[in-house]
Amino acid sequence: MMKLSFLLLTFFYLCYSPLQAQVKDTLHIQRLSELTVFQNKWAFERQVEKIRKIYPYALHAASLLEKFDAELLEIDSKRKKKKYNKKAHEELKEDYTYVIRDLYRQEGVLLMKLIHRETGLTASEIIQKYRGKFQAEWFEQIGKIWEQNFNVKYDPAGEDYMTEQIILQIQDEVLEFNPEPQMIDKKQYKINMKEYREDVKESRKRVKEMRQKQREIEKQNKKLKKANSLR
Repeated sequence: MMKLSFLLLTFFYLCYSPLQAQVKDTLHIQRLSELTVFQNKWAFERQVEKIRKIYPYALHAASLLEKFDAELLEIDSKRKKKKYNKKAHEELKEDYTYVIRDLYRQEGVLLMKLIHRETGLTASEIIQKYRGKFQAEWFEQIGKIWEQNFNVKYDPAGEDYMTEQIILQIQDEVLEFNPEPQMIDKKQYKINMKEYREDVKESRKRVKEMRQKQREIEKQNKKLKKANSLR
């Protein structure tokens, strides 16, 4: 989605100078007897905020899947199981359709990774489990259009190491965390998108103004340089 890339571009354009000094800070995090050092304080704090937003959705999904599996065990008929699986899929879709649409692309990736962490299943495997292989393959093709990999997995020892440390801090109650997900319906999604479009418009206006000021400063500097060379 363009949503994330444009805001990041605007953010770095406005904040590049103070950010250069900020990223030099080191944040030390104590977990039990281990001292884990993250060299980029800003990146760590940004990831904490992302996880506070996204992790509740992963916990909610894991809770739903646990409920579905428990109820499926009570059903003997294949026909009734198929009917129940369709109902389970619809419940998941109802809860997450507008949540996912409202996320930035990287937040969507994080959600799928955290769901894999909590359930042991990729998004593709969940779809296949409750709606069949054909549906899973179809969703994967749709995901590719939006640059989403439905088979993405959580890697706590690799690229998701920082995320894992943050979650461990949450579980140890070192970091504040509200596990209740902020579910989004169609009405709220439209409100959010309207606010986003207004923010983009305002951001473009600010960037345009800053570029204009920069051009004026450059013109003044050229005039001063030319005047000094003639003396």
